Amino acid sequence: MAIAEKIDQPGSGISDWLLELTIGLVAVALGLGVWAYTHWSSPNTSQSRPKPVWLNMPKVTAQTADGRMVNIKVNLRLANGHDADALEPHIPAFTTLLQEASTDITRDDLRDQAGIVQFGKAVKASFNRYLKTHDVAARVKDVAFDELMPLP
Repeated sequence: MAIAEKIDQPGSGISDWLLELTIGLVAVALGLGVWAYTHWSSPNTSQSRPKPVWLNMPKVTAQTADGRMVNIKVNLRLANGHDADALEPHIPAFTTLLQEASTDITRDDLRDQAGIVQFGKAVKASFNRYLKTHDVAARVKDVAFDELMPLP
């Protein structure tokens, strides 16, 4: 019992309290230092990432290679806002090109993701070929299908 009393004797209490307070203050100081570093070390850049510009096309009903009808609505991603103004007058031609490109796909192609991706690439290539032949500097960067629905 004498050994247990020597081991379990509480210390002065002040040293434990002082140790806990020191650890807490060091943690708070470290947190404030990290916050100050991240807050003031980053340069104040007012540059923002360029936002994509989309040109909305009207919905088109087209016939596929197997004779079925499909509703197609696409959005065209462009390089900048000036391209949208340049391509606006060409939307009627784009709808015709979209109908023409749909004659190369079948209903089975529309069920497969690879078929849809291939159809999007074909539409993009068709639009850019048209723009090149008409000496329009703007180009279509990407084609996004808003609606691609085979009709019964």
